[in-house]
Amino acid sequence: SISILNKIILEASEKTEMKTSILICIFISLLTYFIPNEIARGKHDALLFFDGVCNLCDGFINLVADYDSQAKVKFGAIQRHSELMQSYGAGRYAIGGEEELSTLVLILDGQVFVRSEAALRTMALLDSPLKYLSVFICLPRPIRDLGYKLVAKYRYSIFGQTETCRPPTPKFQQRFLDYTGPQDDPLPWASAQIPPSSALSSSSPSL
Repeated sequence: SISILNKIILEASEKTEMKTSILICIFISLLTYFIPNEIARGKHDALLFFDGVCNLCDGFINLVADYDSQAKVKFGAIQRHSELMQSYGAGRYAIGGEEELSTLVLILDGQVFVRSEAALRTMALLDSPLKYLSVFICLPRPIRDLGYKLVAKYRYSIFGQTETCRPPTPKFQQRFLDYTGPQDDPLPWASAQIPPSSALSSSSPSL
């Protein structure tokens, strides 16, 4: 009868939907597992340059320091490392460059990554569960960077600026590129100068 036929069709439809949901979950799980491992596989010499007076950037650096148990990532304030950034071909993002203070800059095995790519590839180097957030690298870059630039544009007005930094510990200090030993400046990026007002405008977003 028609009612029996409808019941069979409905049951078949429900089973199909369940199988589809299971396959989607498996696919997402595989991506979440493999993407961070693939990004981090064989990677060394990760250098992360950031805006030394931005509270949001400072918070991100603290997050990386706390969840990078293998100390894969070294830090440096953009305001202090223009020459080093230039040597890696990232001078346009350093002080005096065309896009100064416009983005996080990650140098990973000699390759330069910026904006959302820099943030997500950094996340892939961290401990679980934070490294799994790097799965968002699967999203199209224009979409990722649009969100990045929007947050970056208003970072100072929302998160503010800082002239003081996280109270240092020897272990934390050693993560900085300009650390030379116990006699070194206890605040590795304390000499980073707050950029002029022109650098804080919407034309120079950073994160």
